[in-house]
Amino acid sequence: MLEGQSTHRPPLFIGSDYGYWKNRMIMYIKGQDYHVWRIIANGPHIPTKTVEGATLVKLESEWNETDVKLIELNCKAMSTLYCALDPIEYNRVSGCDSAKEIWDKLEVTYEGTNQVKESKMNMLVHEYELFVMKKDENISEMSTRFTNIVNCLKALGKIYTNQENVRKILRSLPKRWEAKMTAISEARDLKVLTLEELFGSLMTYELEMNSKVEEEEVKPKKNFALKSSHHDHDNSEEERDEEEEIALMTRNFKKFLKKKKGFGRRFPKKGENKGESSKTETPTCYKCKKQGHYKNECPQVNKEKMKYKKKALKVTWDDSDESDSDNNSSDNEVANLCLLGYINESNISEDEHASFCPLAFQ
Repeated sequence: MLEGQSTHRPPLFIGSDYGYWKNRMIMYIKGQDYHVWRIIANGPHIPTKTVEGATLVKLESEWNETDVKLIELNCKAMSTLYCALDPIEYNRVSGCDSAKEIWDKLEVTYEGTNQVKESKMNMLVHEYELFVMKKDENISEMSTRFTNIVNCLKALGKIYTNQENVRKILRSLPKRWEAKMTAISEARDLKVLTLEELFGSLMTYELEMNSKVEEEEVKPKKNFALKSSHHDHDNSEEERDEEEEIALMTRNFKKFLKKKKGFGRRFPKKGENKGESSKTETPTCYKCKKQGHYKNECPQVNKEKMKYKKKALKVTWDDSDESDSDNNSSDNEVANLCLLGYINESNISEDEHASFCPLAFQ
């Protein structure tokens, strides 16, 4: 894990991030001895004397105690700067005679001349004026980007007031922040509102908006579940309706069979009194020449028709099975409708029961 820098040694400059190193170095030197910083900023003290109205440089043997202390400050400043440079940067400034000369040479090398500084400042001012919040950018990222621009301009000598920075941030917000921007402008005094307070208020509002968006994303999932449940409920209702329709058809068909005259005529069974049936006139069939039924009720005619129907029914039943297996239809929804008929075979006597033939339609 990275640790903080020590206050007992100057920050090291390795040829990159000069602005970062410069600010840290200024604070370090001022904290150690403010007089050292004055020597770096203003230049070294040069002992002088006045002879017959002319100013002359003192010889080293002529220095007094004050001159020695001021010269020591320059040496101390040069030593501090040397300790903060790597070998490559040290070679760049090793020929300088004062701390100010070292400092100025580093500035020109990494910040440029005054003309270069002016060009950089113009570019940063243009970037400041066109500053807006990006589409996929949050408040924290926007504040970092804006602060970097302001600090670079300040290092080049262009300083904006706090009120100007606050108004610039409000103007840079996108349309979705319009309500919050209006609320801040009306409720707060922009002359006293600091940039840090503004960013804090915007971050709080951003968290609230993000929580609402997450809640709205959860709601469609619930609606989808309800919709699926409702769809299953509709399917069950359709199945019940189909079963009711089949049951209704069965009841109506049974009523039809009961009302059908002459359908399924029943002949006397064993144990019945033949005399009672002989009281009425016995009909004669023109098909089989037997008595007891008409031609349309003749067992032979019905038997021939039944054979044909069984063959047709078998073919239909096989085709239906193949179609059902191909479509993977459910075997649970089955309704069977049985037609009951009593058929009197030609070789069956009147004392025997009529044969029972079930026909199942699926």
